Amino acid sequence: MTATEHGNLPTALTTFVGRRHEIAEIRRLLRTRRLVTLTGMGGVGKTRLALEVSAAAQESFPDGVWLVDLAPVSGPSAVTARAAGALRVPDLGALPVLDRLTGYLAGRQALLVLDNCEHLIDACAELATTLLAAAPELRILATSRHILDVRGEQMFALSPLPEAEAVELLLDRATAVRPDFRVEEADRPGLSRLCADLDGLPLAIELAASRLRTLSVGQLTERLENRFALLTGASRTAPVHHRTLRGVIDWSHELCTPAERLLWDRLTVFAGGFSLEAAESVCSGDGIDEAEVLDLLDRLVAQSVVLTCEVDGLPRYRLLSTIREYGRERLRESGEQDELRRRHRDFFLALAQRVDQSWYGPGQSEKLARMRAEHPNLLAALDYDGDPRARIALAASLRWHWSTGGFLSEGRRQFERAFAASREPSPERARALLCAAWVAQTQGDLATADGWLDEADALGESLGDTWVRNRASGLRGVSAHYRGQLEEAIRRYENALSAATALGDEHEATSWRLALVSGQTYAGDPRATETGERVVAASEASGER
Repeated sequence: MTATEHGNLPTALTTFVGRRHEIAEIRRLLRTRRLVTLTGMGGVGKTRLALEVSAAAQESFPDGVWLVDLAPVSGPSAVTARAAGALRVPDLGALPVLDRLTGYLAGRQALLVLDNCEHLIDACAELATTLLAAAPELRILATSRHILDVRGEQMFALSPLPEAEAVELLLDRATAVRPDFRVEEADRPGLSRLCADLDGLPLAIELAASRLRTLSVGQLTERLENRFALLTGASRTAPVHHRTLRGVIDWSHELCTPAERLLWDRLTVFAGGFSLEAAESVCSGDGIDEAEVLDLLDRLVAQSVVLTCEVDGLPRYRLLSTIREYGRERLRESGEQDELRRRHRDFFLALAQRVDQSWYGPGQSEKLARMRAEHPNLLAALDYDGDPRARIALAASLRWHWSTGGFLSEGRRQFERAFAASREPSPERARALLCAAWVAQTQGDLATADGWLDEADALGESLGDTWVRNRASGLRGVSAHYRGQLEEAIRRYENALSAATALGDEHEATSWRLALVSGQTYAGDPRATETGERVVAASEASGER
């Protein structure tokens, strides 16, 4: 890196790929804001983008564009001296270094790039505030895992590369290490999958490209389960914490407070994303108060460890795969993983039971949206083997998610797995058999449904559970209905309706009344009109749509 009167930007040794929109937007911000901070997780390309923006903007800064690389600086007291050294400010006289630096920049129209501020955030914030006050024509572009949090700062959050740009970067870097590297159009889905598995992180993509010297794209993708051992080998001139994927995530983890690290590790128990309510319930305790979770989560978002998103209109949080895998390793090492998985299962079992019990009434579309958003977490909870009865209860409580939500085949698979894992006769199994039979009926598999109804009926008799036996009889009416045996179907529906009414279970009664009006209509029974009117009246009274 050579310093001239126009700055000290290093010459790029590789082509810059993508980010054209980001470059244009950051340049626009620098024309109107005096301090712009690029934030984002480690490896997302903050430094390289800042250098590209700075190089493109050199003509706008006649007094130079100056890079201050703070990665090697270990203490806050050295930040100002590092900046003065980068600008080649003469060390003459007895003035303090900050006074010399402000005097040098006063009146100059320059751009100062403060790179890698995250481990020196307070010192960088103080320096930026002082320099901007002393030099009205100065602009500062900072890169950091989180903002400097000073007056006048404009944050620009850098996201991972979109698919097309990620693939372009992979091809560019792969060709550099292996000139004969070629891909056909048929290979592009594999490249897209690899880049998606790498979270679109430029550092991860560049490290992966170096492995294409000896591995095919398919082999590389298969080995990503052990990504931290696989993705090594960056340039020896790169900062130490950027030479391996583990190194860059280690760096982020170390910059967090103990409580932030603890929450990071615990959040990895979630699959696909999570809500604030879930994080507060599952991740609190043993070092984190429930009231602390929101603040800690906010700080992890500010450090780009946790990302915010929206699913079906619901605010959510998520972790990139790389961040999740790293935290999951730490969670396993801590010995907390099994307890966190149990708490995760318990939270989603309680959620599913609330939805099931409150299904009849208003808000069904909102309930379905919530369950769709939680689908990956529901499957993860069903994979927890700590309590077979709880697993069966969870599968049964998701009956509306499986049927009305559009996951019949998944529901069927989960019932089969849960029944095979434990054959203990229990009330949970009896009720789950009824739900499973209904799912099978909806799929048109009446033979399997009948077998499950037989078992449920026998269990209900041995347990003395009249509700189970009545519902099993009603569901046999559904099978008869589907087989065209309308007389038997209507008889069973009427019996089930009478039993539910006698128990005072209005929701169950409404369900059987709806089945009854369907059977009566198909049979041409004139009572269908009266039955239908009662269904409508009961539904309107409860807000059921």
